[in-house]
Amino acid sequence: MLGYRRASGSRSDIEKGSRIATKRYMVLRRFVVPMPFERLPFDAESYLTDIRMFQEDGFGAIYLIDDERKAIVETGTSHEVDRIVEAVRAFGLKPADVDALIVSHIHLDHAGGAGFLLETMPHAKVYVHERGYKHLVDPTKLVASAATALGPEAAYFGTMRPIRSDRLVSVHDGLTLDLGKHELEFLDSPGHAPHELTILDRRNRCVYTGDAAGLYFPADEILMPVAPAPAFDLEKNLQTFERLLSLEPRALLFSHYGPHTRPKEAIERMMALYPAWSRIVRERLATTGEDGVLRELYDMTVRAPKHYSKEFLERRIRTSITGLADYHARMEHAAPQR
Repeated sequence: MLGYRRASGSRSDIEKGSRIATKRYMVLRRFVVPMPFERLPFDAESYLTDIRMFQEDGFGAIYLIDDERKAIVETGTSHEVDRIVEAVRAFGLKPADVDALIVSHIHLDHAGGAGFLLETMPHAKVYVHERGYKHLVDPTKLVASAATALGPEAAYFGTMRPIRSDRLVSVHDGLTLDLGKHELEFLDSPGHAPHELTILDRRNRCVYTGDAAGLYFPADEILMPVAPAPAFDLEKNLQTFERLLSLEPRALLFSHYGPHTRPKEAIERMMALYPAWSRIVRERLATTGEDGVLRELYDMTVRAPKHYSKEFLERRIRTSITGLADYHARMEHAAPQR
């Protein structure tokens, strides 16, 4: 299973909804203008582009490190491949100049574009957590489980293309990647998923967080947990937060979305929100239902958003309600029987 909310309804309903969503997505996609890479304030080599994932401004970040060896952090879904390639070219590079594609984990909104990007980037290799390696070699089960779990929303997450093993690098905790001025250190960061990485840039002391530190909506200054089924683990995620704090990073570079320049404040906020969300789901889901829990979590986390729509934010929260319910069911099943 992927870390996405399971769709409700019959198989025919899901397939019909998926066709409608696909058509709507493709119509919208034609009008998306690619955004150029813009330099981040931490050094002269680090850049960010907004690929407007799910047709939403300020949600899907792709990072470029323009060093002696060129690296791209995250690859989006298969729908954003052309936007990434166009952004690379607009920056003044050829796709063949890219040496490394780094995916924080193998969920489709982070690794879906990797296999497609390799077709235009002949010298690049994909760096992936050792636990996710086999799923990029053969993504059949990954894509199938996404379609089942996401239902009508599956169209927004795209698909995956298999990657030959000689184009992949299996990453373990502590492995480093030397780009020239920048040396990246890969950190095993479970919680969101067992195949989650965060990446410390030793030069600028910024950390690429993937989904390990939750979601950041900068236009409305919202920090939000993300706890997808089926493998979310609260205790491990809290341990990951502790490790991130110990790094004393200069900034957190969220995949969803962008740099947060008060990392201690952000991590401590998440360390409070994750257990609070978990407790509410455990104590109230059975009595108030998903909609009641959604309202409570929304009111706890969101304050008068002006940029991101309520519907978009609620969809993100529903994913975590399902994931936290699944987490508690697993914990209860694993508990010793009296």
